[in-house]
Amino acid sequence: MLLDLGDFDAVGVASHLVDTVRQQAIEASRDVAATVSAPDGWHRVVVTGRQSGHVVLVVRFSELTSSRWHNVERALSDRGGWDPDDDGEGVTRRYPPGTEAATVAFELLAILTVGGAPADTRTVTIDG
Repeated sequence: MLLDLGDFDAVGVASHLVDTVRQQAIEASRDVAATVSAPDGWHRVVVTGRQSGHVVLVVRFSELTSSRWHNVERALSDRGGWDPDDDGEGVTRRYPPGTEAATVAFELLAILTVGGAPADTRTVTIDG
C-alpha cells in the first residue's frame, strides 16, 4: 500500500489502514502491525491493531541523529497524548476500542511529517 502525504485523499487511505489493522487483529486474535516507511534519516511509524480493538501508534527514535531525535521527541511531546517508551527510545499513543479510524488517521498523518520530515509518498507494510 502507498500513502501519498501530499494527496488530498491521504486521510481516507490512512483511515483504511487503521481499519484494516484493527479488523485483522480482531479476526486473528493477535496483534497486527503496519509499518509506514520514512526517507533515510527520518522516523518510521508503526500502526498496531490489538485483538481488543485498541489501535497503537509508535514512533522510534533510535535510527535518528541526536538532533532529529530531540526535534521529533519535542514536537510529539508538545502534541500531548504521547507516552515515552520504557527504554526511552520512542513514544507511543494508544487509542481505545471504538475510536474513529479518521481520528487515528489524522494523528498518523500529522506525525509522519513532524520535525520537518518530507511530505512524500510512503510505503506501508502490513505484518500479520
